[in-house]
Amino acid sequence: MLNTNKYDIQDTSAKEKIRTGQSFLYRKNGYESMVIEFRLKEAVCGEALTNSLRQTLKRYFYLTQKMVEIDGDFYLVKNELPVKLRHSDTLIPLGGVEANYQLIDINYYERNLVISYHHGLCDGRGILPFVRTLLYYYFSTKESQMMKLTGIQRSSDLLLEGELSEPGYVELKSAQSDTLPTVHKKGYSLPEARCQTERIKESYRYEVQIDSDSLMSYAKAVHGTPATVIAYFFSKAIQEVKGNTSEESVVCNMVTDLRAGAQLENTHRNCVSSLTIPYAEDRNEREEIQRYRERINAFKVAENMRNELQKIIALSDHLDTFPTFEEKQQVLSFFETLLSDTYILSYIGQINLGEYEKYIEEVHTYSSGTRGLSIEILALSDMFFLDIMQSFPEDRYVALFVKLLAAEGISVKLSDPIKYRVPKDKIRAV
Repeated sequence: MLNTNKYDIQDTSAKEKIRTGQSFLYRKNGYESMVIEFRLKEAVCGEALTNSLRQTLKRYFYLTQKMVEIDGDFYLVKNELPVKLRHSDTLIPLGGVEANYQLIDINYYERNLVISYHHGLCDGRGILPFVRTLLYYYFSTKESQMMKLTGIQRSSDLLLEGELSEPGYVELKSAQSDTLPTVHKKGYSLPEARCQTERIKESYRYEVQIDSDSLMSYAKAVHGTPATVIAYFFSKAIQEVKGNTSEESVVCNMVTDLRAGAQLENTHRNCVSSLTIPYAEDRNEREEIQRYRERINAFKVAENMRNELQKIIALSDHLDTFPTFEEKQQVLSFFETLLSDTYILSYIGQINLGEYEKYIEEVHTYSSGTRGLSIEILALSDMFFLDIMQSFPEDRYVALFVKLLAAEGISVKLSDPIKYRVPKDKIRAV
């Protein structure tokens, strides 16, 4: 049995300091939640969801912790207050009194089931097991049948090896770099975002649906993957809009998982970096997509991933030298208005719910507030769902991206623009 009292704030020796998630904890006025939104084919049943959440939290009890700040550092401790299940169409700030100081929140309305989580607690891959288990119990309860699905953790299942481990405490003996992560601006920045000097209050989102069969067929023909095909065509769209106005290269910053480098495949904690992939006009589609794939595979060598993780650990060690919240916040202040070259792409993964996916119409994941453009991807068996988040309303990049995909026989659908705002956390209000 696991000792869940390790998170009790009364036991000062048992507090767990957040390290790899530190960059999300020192933003001015808080940091926006990450959101995963499911649109089901039928209205959400509150009673079934209540029972499902109760079962799911028996397994993922560690997601019910709260954050406390002590001398400028943040720790995860036990939270005696329950996770709220809200019948509402609004999002609330995480970490504060509205959410019972929880770092996750679940709300539902009509056909929508929404899960919010704090990036300081976990990343996209870290929250997905919880999401899968919750949906598994929900559909099993609602349909009065419990299908056998692989990869789903049930309430009685033991924790996996390293599931609770903080990657920031791993000893990376073969890592060669103690260099702090720095921002090198060498690529092209979108002109719509260059003029924005403050953190964005309201963002714009475009929802793109791509048929899995046509995307996979194209990817197979060019020896690519869904992520490399999407990255290639989005970079191509930006390049065509950009033209010859700048010699700087269009760059995709592809979010990459570092868990294998830490030998912590099961950790729920933040364990990601990004790989820069510049676009080259002088290659044809097949050559360029294959180059993207080769670049990703080369990056995934264990030594490279260890070196990237070591940079994150070095940043945490550096922050330890500053004794107050205000000083640490000043060190990380560049994150407030950071503008990446040229855009960010993150493919979190597939939902993997087997036959239960027939009850899901759409799935989306998004946040808000960041300058520039970023893309989040989640997939069901029959569809890839892209949420293209922008700090500006113009659709010229996404519209051309959709047009380029369609020209290759890839079935794709684009939504109207969605103006929205995700609330910032209130973790310092604890």
